[in-house]
Amino acid sequence: MEAQIGLTTTESGGLLAPMPSGTHSPILVFPSLDRSGVEEWLGAVIDAADGSALAPGKDQVPVVIRFWADEAAVYATPGSTFRLWYGRTVGTGVVTRIADEAATP
Repeated sequence: MEAQIGLTTTESGGLLAPMPSGTHSPILVFPSLDRSGVEEWLGAVIDAADGSALAPGKDQVPVVIRFWADEAAVYATPGSTFRLWYGRTVGTGVVTRIADEAATP
């Protein structure tokens, strides 16, 4: 899928240092679709569209995300929001397109 993410500044509890593009460290946390107050935690590889590092404080970063589990397709739909978790919330994001849409001109 494609998404836009914003990363919290280090001073506000975000990442302590930039993570290279292609990182699989942060977990994406989506709200559950059928249980109020429950969250779904999903692992993925996150690549910045321009190949740059994911740096604390960067906003509106276009990324491509490849999930480890097929069940992610249920939660990762255009417009859905998520948190980036790396021992704490270090950013937020919104899904902009799914892979099939991204591959279509």
